[in-house]
Amino acid sequence: MITGAMMNAGCDAVVEGLRAEFGVVLAARIFEAEAVDFLWEARVKERYLGQHYDVGFEDPGDEHELSRVAILSAVDGSWHAATCLVDGEGAAVDLLWKMRFESRADAEAAFNRTS
Repeated sequence: MITGAMMNAGCDAVVEGLRAEFGVVLAARIFEAEAVDFLWEARVKERYLGQHYDVGFEDPGDEHELSRVAILSAVDGSWHAATCLVDGEGAAVDLLWKMRFESRADAEAAFNRTS
């Protein structure tokens, strides 16, 4: 749990730095564009949901095995429940969905319902 808190503090510091450098509006756009990375790094809980086979439509032989992982994250003063696609190296590569909550209890309820 301490590691998660340290990662969370790091993500919050990056968000604050973006606001200071680019302003609130542009920082919010950057956060949205990079949400999978912020939420993955700031996760305090995760749960494996199963395999996801990404079949490339451009090259029939381009198939990637990914895992679906539910995460609970705290970043920028809010709680988030989300589902990510994670590669074999443990890096989040895509965000399937996310929801923002004011309280941890509400976010955990959504995290627990994730399947």
